[in-house]
Amino acid sequence: MIKNKTKVNNTNTTAGIFLFDNVQTMDFAAPLEVLDQAGFKVFTVGKSTDPVKTSSGQPLIPLYDFSNHPDMDILVVPGGREFDQPLDISEDSWLSDTSISAKHILTICCGSIELARAGLLGKQKATTHHGFLDTLRKFAPDATVISGRKWVEDGKLITSGGLCSGIDASLHLVSKIKGLAEAERIAKWLEFPWAKDGAANS
Repeated sequence: MIKNKTKVNNTNTTAGIFLFDNVQTMDFAAPLEVLDQAGFKVFTVGKSTDPVKTSSGQPLIPLYDFSNHPDMDILVVPGGREFDQPLDISEDSWLSDTSISAKHILTICCGSIELARAGLLGKQKATTHHGFLDTLRKFAPDATVISGRKWVEDGKLITSGGLCSGIDASLHLVSKIKGLAEAERIAKWLEFPWAKDGAANS
C-alpha cells in the first residue's frame, strides 16, 4: 500500500516518467508538459535505455534506466500496457521500490492498473479511464474504485482518468507542491479549462 510522506520541497523537485512499449502518448506527454512548466526537473525512465514505441508507433528513448536514474520526488506512471501481457518482475520490483521512496505518485489513465497489477493499491481510493473501471476492480479488489472523476487523491497517490484528465491531475499536483496560483498560471498558459475539484464533465 502506498502511504503518504512529507511534502516535497518547492525547489529542485524531480519527476520521473516511466516509459514502456505501447505507452499512450498523451499519458506521458501531458504530465511532462505540466510538470516542466512548473519548473520541475522532469526525466524519463525505462527498463533500459533501448527505444520503446508509443501507442502510435513513434520511437522514444528513455533518458535513464532502472539502475541509474536520479532520485525522484514524483513518480509518474502512464497507461498503455496490454493487460494480458505477463507481469515483468523487474518492472514490478522497480515500481514497488520507487513508490515507497517517492513523495508523490501520479498515474495517468490505466497507469493505476499498472500499480494494481504490481499489488500496490491496497485499500486506497483510485480511478482510471472510464472504459477500464471494471479492469481496475479486477486487479485491485480491495481498492475503492471511483467513477465520474478526472482525478482521485488518496494520501500521496493521485490517479487520473483517461488521457487529457492527466492534465487536470498534474495541475492538481502542482497546486499541492507550488500553490494554487502557480497551477492556475500554468493552466492559463496552456489554455486548458482545469477541473480543480476533479469533477468530470457532465
